Amino acid sequence: MSASDFAASKKARKEYEKGHAALQSGKYLQARERLEKAVAEEPCYARAHASLGVALSMQHLFVPAEASLQKAIACDPGFLEAYIQLAILLNVENKYAETEAELHEGLRHFPGEWQLYYYLGIASRGAGQLDKAEEAYLKAQSINPAVPPEFHVKLADVLLRQKKYQKAYAEMRAYLRADPGGSFADETKTLMKRLESSGLVSGAPHQEAPSPR
Repeated sequence: MSASDFAASKKARKEYEKGHAALQSGKYLQARERLEKAVAEEPCYARAHASLGVALSMQHLFVPAEASLQKAIACDPGFLEAYIQLAILLNVENKYAETEAELHEGLRHFPGEWQLYYYLGIASRGAGQLDKAEEAYLKAQSINPAVPPEFHVKLADVLLRQKKYQKAYAEMRAYLRADPGGSFADETKTLMKRLESSGLVSGAPHQEAPSPR
């Protein structure tokens, strides 16, 4: 719950609810219109600003999207979702230094939030800081061992680029166990076979993960 939720008027909350529903349905223009009404009614409504930022980013209006997400944080520095959405947007824009700064600010408020470390890992990888990316990913995993399957793909990529082949191979296997029919499954299997045939990894040959029933 955002602190500004309690201060928002009934009218602002109503507009937000309609805007959020439209956003969830992929109706980004309609969502933007409703959410703009919500923040016009309640200028420091953090949740509405954050959702407006998402709606704008989905329309590729990145500059106003950033401004709206920054406003959400300014209105409520303790609103986690705003930091996450801003990090996603800045990473999409390849603004990795800005992402890192925003996430470190978020971590001051939420030092135990794994998602902030996860997006910090993405930013560090984008900036070519592979050791920092690995550290951030491992920190995220230490906080939340039940990371989503694609996490293992991203960590494996960083490890491969550092020539830590055995560790990368283990992450690929973890991905296939978690999501054997996932969108990265074929590419992951190909990479594993290349590592096996090149002799860069030791241990038993890769066994194909069972296909989902």
